Amino acid sequence: MFYLAHYCDSLLRKSSKAASDSEIEEKLLSSITIFKYLDDKDYFQRFYQKMLARRLINQQSISIDAEEFMVTKLKQICGYEFTGKLARMFQDIKVSDDLNNEFLEYLKSELSSTTHNQTMTSLIGLDFNIYVLQANSWPVSQPTTNTFILPHLLEKPLHLFEAFYGKKYSGRKLCWMYNLSNAEIRMTHLDRSYFVTMGTYQMAILLQFNDHQQLTISEIEEATKLNIKELEKQVISLIDAKFLLGDTSNLASNSVASINFDYKNKRTKFKVPLLPPKEASHDSESSQKAVEEDRKFYLQAVIVRIMKARKKLKHNSLIEEVITQSKQRFLPSIHIIKKCIEILIDKQYLERTSNDEYSYIA
Repeated sequence: MFYLAHYCDSLLRKSSKAASDSEIEEKLLSSITIFKYLDDKDYFQRFYQKMLARRLINQQSISIDAEEFMVTKLKQICGYEFTGKLARMFQDIKVSDDLNNEFLEYLKSELSSTTHNQTMTSLIGLDFNIYVLQANSWPVSQPTTNTFILPHLLEKPLHLFEAFYGKKYSGRKLCWMYNLSNAEIRMTHLDRSYFVTMGTYQMAILLQFNDHQQLTISEIEEATKLNIKELEKQVISLIDAKFLLGDTSNLASNSVASINFDYKNKRTKFKVPLLPPKEASHDSESSQKAVEEDRKFYLQAVIVRIMKARKKLKHNSLIEEVITQSKQRFLPSIHIIKKCIEILIDKQYLERTSNDEYSYIA
């Protein structure tokens, strides 16, 4: 499932080597044919959703039309319930585009701008783009650090957006996902200028070297308030990218990182990976656990739906109906179905009656 999702991801990324839209569509249709024969379609869905999220957030999709084409094909096979979250992810991106345009108009009025063609950069000093995502529709995890100090130049834009959003949607609360955010910075301390896109944590660390040629891990931790595990991961990524110099073999609080004034790159505009490659295996494991949990909730919902309609059912008949209704998504084992039945009995949705029957409790 992972490899099929990864293949689709490679087709739908901007880096896709396919020569035309028709070639991409043809290869996606071939993927759909394989998908039809998968028993565990929900595993594919979980992997696919995570990869789609990264494409959308990092603006790496080859086109929204191609993305929606794929989701439409998945919906035709598995139904809306299977693709509902994917559809809401597209909707969030479209709504966010409108919000950013409204925010620009808000800034013009709040900052008393009399020039109609003012840009975001001229108003607040930088180009600023926000994605507002529905938490229950996106497979994203909360930041591992809650004490992170945002670089000063970003504080004003965030406060202004919070004020704008609060007026538009009173009662809603924004939770900033700095771990998913990125920024493009211009590096001017070298022989030539570079425009580099990197994660917010990486940017916050590099900005500390505007005033220092070298810093200890402890000093960077104090300035950014990143927890030590996250900080070490980000510092290592910057040393691996050769922006900083230091020994990554045994980082400690007194380890020193220094700016690399001899940095060179053939390209003047590029991206630094947001996540180290070694996290891919952990990502796969967490996806598997999430799917297993989702299956339990899904099966409980199916059982309740069946029993609400039928009122009473024999054990074997209930098992058969659950398998029939679930097989388009995955093929559940009898063991897990029995476990879900027991959970629903404990929750008093069902009760056992005589003659090996279950009865629905209204």
